[in-house]
Amino acid sequence: MTNISELSFQRPTWAEINLDAIHSNYLKVEESVSRSRILAVVKSDAYGHGAVVVAQELQEAGAEFFGTATASEAIQLRLAGIRGRLILLSGMVPQQIPLLYEYDLIPTVYSQQFLKALADSAATRKREVSIHLKVDTGMGRLGFPPEEAAVILHTPPPWIRIEGLCTHFATADIPEDEYTRSQLSKFLEFVGNLNPRPAYIHAANSAAILNYPESHLDLVRPGILLYGLSPLSEDCAGYQPILSLKSKIILLQTIAKGQTIGYGRAFCAARDSVIATVPIGYADGLRRGLSNLLYVEIGGSMCRVVGNISMDLCMIDVTDVADRVQVYDEVTFIGPRTTAWDWARLLETIPYEILCLIGARVPRVYYKGGQIHDVYYP
Repeated sequence: MTNISELSFQRPTWAEINLDAIHSNYLKVEESVSRSRILAVVKSDAYGHGAVVVAQELQEAGAEFFGTATASEAIQLRLAGIRGRLILLSGMVPQQIPLLYEYDLIPTVYSQQFLKALADSAATRKREVSIHLKVDTGMGRLGFPPEEAAVILHTPPPWIRIEGLCTHFATADIPEDEYTRSQLSKFLEFVGNLNPRPAYIHAANSAAILNYPESHLDLVRPGILLYGLSPLSEDCAGYQPILSLKSKIILLQTIAKGQTIGYGRAFCAARDSVIATVPIGYADGLRRGLSNLLYVEIGGSMCRVVGNISMDLCMIDVTDVADRVQVYDEVTFIGPRTTAWDWARLLETIPYEILCLIGARVPRVYYKGGQIHDVYYP
């Protein structure tokens, strides 16, 4: 199909997503949780990878359950032809209830106020609504206390069908963690006392999939694993990273020793230097905190980003490879040699944040079978 150089981007900055790798990652999760089904988490635009194309590939791989944060995210998938069960992991507000019927969505319910609004709406329409009930076992964020959830499960409101029951771990990224084990024990004890029990019991996120196999239950909720990163460490645990972030040099200039560049004059040349200007900045997700710290790949060599990263541009010191660098050469900001984990370590954050903050104006180019399969232009 089309060569990358023939695509008419607004500017030469783009993300590449390997659909074969996400397909493979899904099958690897499936193999590792053989007794559970997979609720593929594609919220936040599939962690910045593009929810529609990613969900279509996951559906082709066999996914039947998809988790989004919001109704609008789920509706986007439904309109794109995703047939599976779309579960709103962060719930919704009462004004959105008509969307459940129109687009066949399943809310996660965690408050009496929303449960009452939903029950009133279902009774008025005389239409059953399926929900997942969230139990707070120690995350302290969303969910009913177990004793309150028990009452709801024993006597659910008319027209409300509780098909799922879930909780969420606070520290599952820590192996052999006492707090996680106490959360799981509390949840399993709660589930064990139910009769009948909902069809889908789930607790395990990506970290728990790796660290706590006893938490896999009926469903698991992989997110970051599908995108090829381990939530535990820079070791990918056998999963394949699927995203690269790239741009191209648009200007090469020589500056004298002692000359400064960029906002705040945050870089002063210690020698005569060759500086490449590249059209990617913090509006694209290249965080300002990476200024003067991040190394990126140009023609097989690692070169440092220098000066303060601005909204649309950054500068790179290419002095040591100046004889091998030309205008319009490709620069890899995230790839095999500089990963989202590298960024996260420099910024003292997590790779989830790095991926989710890749800017919406960055085109996503999807590869399958070694060829360009699709392109999303902002």
